[in-house]
Amino acid sequence: MEKVLDSVQERVKRFLSEPKKMFINGEFVASASGKTFESINPANGQVIATVYEAGQTDVDKAVAAAKAAFKGPWSKYSPAERTRLINKLADLIEEHVDELTYLETIDFGSIESLSRHGWVLGAADHFRYYAGWATKLNGETMTLTSGGNKHAYTVKQPIGVCGQITSWNFPILGAAWKLAPALAAGNTSVLKPSQFTSLTSIYLAQLIKEAGFPDGVVNIVTGPGSTTGEAITSHPDVDKVAFTGSTSVGKGIMRKAADNLKKVTLELGGKSPHIIFADADIEKAAQNAFLGFTMNQGQVCAAGSRVYVERAVYQEVTDRLVEMAKNLKVGDPFDPSSEMGPLVSKEQYDRVTNYIEIAKQEGGQVLVGGKAPAESSLADGYYLEPTIIAGLNENCRAVKEEIFGPVLVILPFDDVDEVIERGNLTEYGLASGVHTRDINKAHKVINALNAGTVWVNAYYNSNSAVPLAGFKQSGIGAEHGYPGIEIYTKTKAVVIDLG
Repeated sequence: MEKVLDSVQERVKRFLSEPKKMFINGEFVASASGKTFESINPANGQVIATVYEAGQTDVDKAVAAAKAAFKGPWSKYSPAERTRLINKLADLIEEHVDELTYLETIDFGSIESLSRHGWVLGAADHFRYYAGWATKLNGETMTLTSGGNKHAYTVKQPIGVCGQITSWNFPILGAAWKLAPALAAGNTSVLKPSQFTSLTSIYLAQLIKEAGFPDGVVNIVTGPGSTTGEAITSHPDVDKVAFTGSTSVGKGIMRKAADNLKKVTLELGGKSPHIIFADADIEKAAQNAFLGFTMNQGQVCAAGSRVYVERAVYQEVTDRLVEMAKNLKVGDPFDPSSEMGPLVSKEQYDRVTNYIEIAKQEGGQVLVGGKAPAESSLADGYYLEPTIIAGLNENCRAVKEEIFGPVLVILPFDDVDEVIERGNLTEYGLASGVHTRDINKAHKVINALNAGTVWVNAYYNSNSAVPLAGFKQSGIGAEHGYPGIEIYTKTKAVVIDLG
């Protein structure tokens, strides 16, 4: 902890010493109204910084700047030049990894090692991945079925001004997920981070300016979704909206986008089934199941929050998970011994603990956790012990609804067809996990699960090259891989008569 604090304290202190301004047209500016909100450290409930809140006037300026940049200087940058700038931004993220790690940790609450290696350096890797795609967005030529002396081909073009709204659970990584493919494809952006975790996105704006992006290519406005986000999604000059967050908000964005048929991609909620068969490597399966609901304090849309265990090994897996939960160190995210930090806010803490109470009312048995840690040093933060609940079924709210915290419901099953049916009994379809040594059984489950991702004998095996797409009410479109940049392009068909 001391090493981290000593290395960044003065630089971060200077960064936080004044209200954090928005980034519009290459400049850091206060909101037109002067209105601000507070950023709270979830580890102790203290105010970290004040942040300016963007209103309609500020969003109008940001969109106008993005539109002018798209039509002007940015349109003249070659794919190779876009590659160079995006790689330069990745270099700067790595150079400022200490500052970004510190900000990510105090603003969101993830443990310091995860902030550093998972989120900050992961963001740099994501920018590098899409920097490579900028020069590879090719169309195709085709032979016409009608014959004749004609030349037909397609061209990939950028969409235009992209309104991009990120969630609070992956602050800087979420910004990279949105910005990297949009910029590589030649678009401009108006990005809004969550009001709960804005600081690393604002710091990222400094690096975007230092990297040399033309003014207006990236604009970052801060504020709540109900005002700032609404102004972005309803703006007539925003050509595409990309949103990560709750399904209910995503539906509202779709309604707004219908007014002028904006392009929309949505990465929404999940209630992912994680299936463990009796023939699996039980130790490995239990470890992955534990990771699946505790990583990032369980605040992951793809969390494996429903674990189905074949009855023959149900008790063994349950006992292993309970033991792991008892031994997990919940504590100060800067303490190297901590394995899980606080939830992001008091609001989220209350939401998660309310679901635990609902589960009890539904007949659930809390096998472990369900409360804040006993240590007095953690009393002012939003800490919660990892919680495992048994005795529920698919009709219970704690099994059906997304909790978004370190809460696992564990359920026994008897055969493969049964668990497939039960695994699909959800409005969501984001991710899933399967543990078995039987390859035929694995493929049967893979094909039958109605989810955009299936991890086999692993969980959270994510990579920038692998698409993350939601089925059903988990979203529209995809992040990552080629599909993650294709959604930021439009296809133009050309047919030339050479007669």
